[in-house]
Amino acid sequence: MNALLLRSQRENLPLVIMYQAQDGTITRRNIVVKSLSSSAVYAYCFYRKQNRRFLLSNILAAYPASILRRNSQPA
Repeated sequence: MNALLLRSQRENLPLVIMYQAQDGTITRRNIVVKSLSSSAVYAYCFYRKQNRRFLLSNILAAYPASILRRNSQPA
């Protein structure tokens, strides 16, 4: 997953993450990574329309947003 996060930062690649909030709720967020630390991802969140911090330990899954668009188009 770290390679994908680095790629998002380097190429300005939108990602979809599944994220578990502090209260235990799981949300899907569309983000673009701005920077990384050893414990967190700092990214622009399209849902909140602002820069946010996401703890790495709470990111359950991550994949390029283009995969979602490609799979959701009718055949």
